[in-house]
Amino acid sequence: MKKHEVIHFYKSGGFNHLVNVSVDDNLFAAVTFTDSEMKRIEQKYPLAKDNLFALVDGVEIKLKS
Repeated sequence: MKKHEVIHFYKSGGFNHLVNVSVDDNLFAAVTFTDSEMKRIEQKYPLAKDNLFALVDGVEIKLKS
């Protein structure tokens, strides 16, 4: 199985800000989060609310809450 490079970030002030989200090697788990996981992410990174993205192998994906 191919290992994918996934980077999570939010956009603010014209810049991309990295978000430290630990996920396993499962690509589906890297781009989907439970409600409780999203709440933890938004508590740590308030500007990521409705503004969370994943860069998967060079393709930008906007993640919905």
